[in-house]
Amino acid sequence: MDRYAHDVLQYGQTSITNLLLKNYRKIGMSNEELLLYILIKRNRTLIVPMPEIGGLTALTGYSKQQLFEIFHQMIQKKLAKITQVHVDNQQVDAYDFDSLYEKLSLVEQVDSTDTSEEKEPIPSTEPQVSDQQRQEMFESIEKEFGRTLSPLEMESISQWIDLDHYSPKMVELALKEAVLSQVYNLKYMDRILRNWEKRHLKTAQQIEEYNRNRTRNNSETEEPYKGPKIPFIDITNPNKDK
Repeated sequence: MDRYAHDVLQYGQTSITNLLLKNYRKIGMSNEELLLYILIKRNRTLIVPMPEIGGLTALTGYSKQQLFEIFHQMIQKKLAKITQVHVDNQQVDAYDFDSLYEKLSLVEQVDSTDTSEEKEPIPSTEPQVSDQQRQEMFESIEKEFGRTLSPLEMESISQWIDLDHYSPKMVELALKEAVLSQVYNLKYMDRILRNWEKRHLKTAQQIEEYNRNRTRNNSETEEPYKGPKIPFIDITNPNKDK
C-alpha cells in the first residue's frame, strides 16, 4: 500500500472540467480527441508542449500516423492551434487549446438561454481532401526531402489544402519545382504556391501551361553572341590555311 500511495503522489492527477466531459460531443470533439487531450494535458492549463509521440503510441496503441491525423483533426475543427513556448530556456512547439474552451463557453451560453429542445452538435468542417490523399502528400514530400516531417510541417502542408485551398496536384507541382531547384524546404514551396496564386493560376493545367510559356519565352529572349568573329581552326591540320 505504501508503494501504491507513493506512485499516486508521484504521478499526480489530471484535472478535467466536467463541463467538457458533458459537452465535448457538442463542440465536435471525438472520443479519440478527448482521450488524447486528457493524456497530454496532465497538470497544464491551455498550452501544452507537444508530447513525445512514441510514448503516446505505447499508451494508446495508435500508430504515429493515426496520432498525427487526430491532432490535425483537432486543429482543423479549431479545437486547438500550434504555437511555441519556452521550456528549459528552449523554444518548443506546443498545442494551444484556448479555442476549445471558447467553443465550450458558447455551447454553455446557448444551453443556458434555451433549454426547450435538444441541441444539435456544432458542425465541424469536413476535410476537402481525404486522409489517404493527405498521407500521400506527406510521404511524397518526406521522400524528396529525405527526412521525416515534423507535426508543425504537416500542419503547414494541411493549411495549404484546408485554408488556402491549393489542390494536392498544385502541391505536387510545387514540390517538383523545389526538387528541380534543389531547395528542400516548405518555405520555398510556399513561395511557389503564393506566386501561382498571385498570377491566378488555380489548376494544374494552368500551371503547366504557364511553365511552358515561361520556358519558351526564356529561350526566345536569349541574346545571340555579338563578340568578335572566332576563326575556325582544324586542330587535326593546323597548317591547312597557312
